Amino acid sequence: MHVKSFLQIFFSLLITASFVGCEEVIDVDLDETESRLVIDATLTWEKGTDGATQKIKLSTTTDYYAAEVPPVSGATVSVSNAAGQRFDFVENPGTGEYVCADFVPELNGVYELEVVVGDQTYTATETLVPVPEISRAEQRVLDIFGDNIEVRFYFNDDGEAEHFYFTELMTDLERFPQYALLDNQYAEGNELFQSFIHEELSSGDEIRMRLLGISRQFYNFMALILSSAGDNPFSTPPANIRGNIVNQTTAENYAFGYFRLSEIDVAVYAVE
Repeated sequence: MHVKSFLQIFFSLLITASFVGCEEVIDVDLDETESRLVIDATLTWEKGTDGATQKIKLSTTTDYYAAEVPPVSGATVSVSNAAGQRFDFVENPGTGEYVCADFVPELNGVYELEVVVGDQTYTATETLVPVPEISRAEQRVLDIFGDNIEVRFYFNDDGEAEHFYFTELMTDLERFPQYALLDNQYAEGNELFQSFIHEELSSGDEIRMRLLGISRQFYNFMALILSSAGDNPFSTPPANIRGNIVNQTTAENYAFGYFRLSEIDVAVYAVE
């Protein structure tokens, strides 16, 4: 995706504020607060793959003007399944990126994350949520403020229980993906879709759609983030938004981030 993930960008901005001038650059002295650990623990199992290679990123929050996100090295990172099988994540030295090459994904399986940084131990528990296939993609022209092209990606809810979905739509026209949340509260067992509209979308452009199954808890977490950030992932949120990761050693020394596991389906559509 990007050098900085959405969560890394978001949580690095929780400790600062931004001021933008149109004509003149003004240096603003910003209040400094204690940096916090950010655990970007998103494990995804793409349909048609074995899901064995997974990554977890550790960093710290930083100020608005920092050019890079500070990585956290030397941690011990592991994920265990309900049967007690442990999967160790080994750091690519100096990067804060911890990699596992033998992870075993199981749909609806329950997993526990453990991250040890210094003398602090952080844990979280989550379920690997399944997702339906993206069944088709269609485009049409919307005669609204000009002839804008809309592309819709469709998928079928199985109707067996409540389901929550997270979508990412990516093109070369935008620096960041478009994120959206969906649920089947009023469409259980029916066909759902996610649409993409851009005023500059034209023939030959490609749109990449990622559909992820998520838990109710992560749905609520992301709803808070998206409502705070709005359309601009660089906006400053009004309050700290905490995920499901708990510091078992010192509760007040909490980390930002979220541990989640999702099956995903991916589709690429070329505009006609």
